[in-house]
Amino acid sequence: MEQMSIMSLITDASLPVQLIMLLLAIFSIVSWGIIISKYLSLAKAKRETNKFNAQYHSTSNITNLYSAVSGVERSTTAQMFYAGLSEYNRLSKTGIRNKADITTNIERSLTATIEEELSGYESRLSTLATFGSVSPYIGLLGTVWGIMHAFIGLGNGGQATLASVAPGIAEALIATAIGLFVAIPAYMGYNKFTADISTLEKKMNKFGDEFLNSISRHLASSNSSQDM
Repeated sequence: MEQMSIMSLITDASLPVQLIMLLLAIFSIVSWGIIISKYLSLAKAKRETNKFNAQYHSTSNITNLYSAVSGVERSTTAQMFYAGLSEYNRLSKTGIRNKADITTNIERSLTATIEEELSGYESRLSTLATFGSVSPYIGLLGTVWGIMHAFIGLGNGGQATLASVAPGIAEALIATAIGLFVAIPAYMGYNKFTADISTLEKKMNKFGDEFLNSISRHLASSNSSQDM
């Protein structure tokens, strides 16, 4: 009896099952591409967020910090700081002095920056979720088709032995295994990245509150100076 192997089961499978396996292989390649790119981008975002937050809390000169981040690539809280202070400078140049108007406009700028940053990090996560959801069912479809094909062949052959039906059932089950191989990393990646983005969002919202409080204190002290 010829020894069975995983590769032989794949190559000897029926054409529909092979096409399903090919589709799942494409899903796997795309999934791992997304997983690797998201892992690298979010790891970089977390490092840069912690680095800038430390700079912001330790600096004694906001103007120098603004100049430092103006000429470099920015993300997360650094981009929020740049956008918020740019909006403050723009409003100051137009002669707007009302504290409520200034803080409202800066808050809108910070909110828009948060949404834009998170949108970039959340992109393609829906693809991971889709692959994680549908891959087991696609693999199951290949399994059902393969088992049907095996039993049809068994009925036509007229000899019901384990040796005759085992290869067909084994090659069919390979499709389910491949489907799970695609789904499990996709689901794990989706859950991890969703949690990372949620943590990043909390840090950005916290920074936004701190920045608005700082602007409010500055405006309050400026108004007090003008009244004296």
